[in-house]
Amino acid sequence: MKLIEMLSQAVRPRVHENFSNIALVVPEFDTSEEEVERLDAIERIGGLSVIIEYSDSKGATSQRLITCKKLSVRAGKEYISAFCHHREAPRSFRIDRITDIFDAQTGESLSPAQAFFASFEPDVTAKSGLSWGLSVGRRIDLIALLNALVFIARCDKDFHPSERQVIEEALTSFWMRLEIMGDPDFDDIMKYADKLAPDGETFWAAMHRFKEDVDLRNIFSRHANMLIQADGVIDDRETYWSIEISDFFND
Repeated sequence: MKLIEMLSQAVRPRVHENFSNIALVVPEFDTSEEEVERLDAIERIGGLSVIIEYSDSKGATSQRLITCKKLSVRAGKEYISAFCHHREAPRSFRIDRITDIFDAQTGESLSPAQAFFASFEPDVTAKSGLSWGLSVGRRIDLIALLNALVFIARCDKDFHPSERQVIEEALTSFWMRLEIMGDPDFDDIMKYADKLAPDGETFWAAMHRFKEDVDLRNIFSRHANMLIQADGVIDDRETYWSIEISDFFND
């Protein structure tokens, strides 16, 4: 099966029934070294998928499912760059024009949008629910690990309870191998993992990050293999990604 065909069957956001009428697709991506380096330099918010209500420059409103990529400031205005599942293409949204924002999975309102997105900015990491007692660098490492593992767990369309347990074990390994003080907040981190909808671009950016860090590579490789075997059924898509991972790290 061709790579793009495989990716078209891969991870999609889980959406609350209130938003079930929104069509979902998987974005195209570029895994070139230059593109991965560009992505790796961005302080991203981890592939989170949310529903936004947006008012454009003409005052027209729409409701969209987006998978977030990065935050930026241009001419004094804050923007969220994302893949818009409504337009089936990358889009940039002015945060002050987002009139409401919802958790894609639960339907819960996350408004106001400015406060929601502000919690992910690097200079307010300590205020963010994503800090988990980690430095900025280690937090990015953990988010990369979660994205990559969730991508593998969901590639067969089923996030099985046994796979969730493997990801919890990966958290323990992350804390122990990297000698992080304290214990991981399993409940909060797994709630975050449930909201992830990583695409191929996010997955490969994480893989390149792991390739440069032997500890991260070992944690990911071990638990990716455990994920593939966790539910007792090895899907063709899981076999495909197992080979891709092995070839990538052995190259």
